[in-house]
Amino acid sequence: MLLPGDPNRAQWIAQNCLTNAIRTTDYRQMFGFTGTYEGMPVSVQTTGMGGPSAAIVVEELKMLGAQVLIRVGTCGALMDNMNPGDLLLVTAACMTDGTSREIFADAMHGTAITSGYAPTSDTDFLLTALEIAKADAIPVHAGKVATLDRFYGHSEDTFRRLAKFGICAVEMEASTILTLAAHHGMKAAAMMTVSDQIFGAHRASEEIIEDGVRKMVDVALKAAKQCFS
Repeated sequence: MLLPGDPNRAQWIAQNCLTNAIRTTDYRQMFGFTGTYEGMPVSVQTTGMGGPSAAIVVEELKMLGAQVLIRVGTCGALMDNMNPGDLLLVTAACMTDGTSREIFADAMHGTAITSGYAPTSDTDFLLTALEIAKADAIPVHAGKVATLDRFYGHSEDTFRRLAKFGICAVEMEASTILTLAAHHGMKAAAMMTVSDQIFGAHRASEEIIEDGVRKMVDVALKAAKQCFS
């Protein structure tokens, strides 16, 4: 199951990367599609923007029997060596959003341990994706992200402090998706195309982003076929 945030991107993935894809839902414009990749059944489901929206989608996908979730999104890079269009493989996602912390606190049933958890991507998938990206000469990085509730309004100092702790990028859904997947015993991973370089406020052109997304999805599908089919 591929999870982009944008319904238009979900449709693009279905039309350009899958075979015989059909739309399975358009409820509230949260487009979902099912098709195949080299004979492997694959679904693509929009999550919308932010943790609360993604949490609803993941819970309902669990009810429908989904077993593997792969977030394919975009992010703002905090490291100087990460360029627009590059691929980031997410090793862990910091719970700097409210939704992830609430999910984890509820799961801990009021015990003292209600913070500090950082959900991780499936290790086998990450290692496989890294090998594939390198073999295909795709610029690739691996590291932590911070999942935020707000797209706008953070100070440059906040981003500098995150970068100092080795956080590679910021985005809005990975921690929620990975936390819920862990809670429900589902396989999950997150990977992202760099759409912005935060320091300098440089955003990639749509052509660069689209090319990066194409490469990211190609890596995701190849790795998923090796790891989960």
